[in-house]
Amino acid sequence: EEAEADVNSNWRPDATTENELVGTVYPTEVEAIVSQKRLILEYAKNQLRPQNMAGPYSAALELWSAPGDSEMDTVQNKITLVKVDGSTKDLRDGFHVKDVGYNPEIYIGDEKEKGGLRVVRDLEGRPVKPEFDIGS
Repeated sequence: EEAEADVNSNWRPDATTENELVGTVYPTEVEAIVSQKRLILEYAKNQLRPQNMAGPYSAALELWSAPGDSEMDTVQNKITLVKVDGSTKDLRDGFHVKDVGYNPEIYIGDEKEKGGLRVVRDLEGRPVKPEFDIGS
């Protein structure tokens, strides 16, 4: 008899496939981000936009999150971003980094020098400009 993992439970059978949990708790969005924080920041500083995020700027880098698949809504100032604080010491017992991943933005050609997606927010993550629709 094979037991199934319960989303609301801390118990699960030993992970035997790549689609099963390695840890004993389902990661939250914040835990997923915090567990990858160092990788995200190092990638931003060294690969994504070193001219804007490395050197003297690197000490002030922060992580902010938006809901999944909300890039267009974010650009249109419809989304408030959420600041992600914390470090790996804040992760729950039972969390395992193999249960999350990181799929970075990759800039090519002119994007490396001229930029990619950029938005302006206030200190609370709210848009500083009014909401708009593309083509309006």
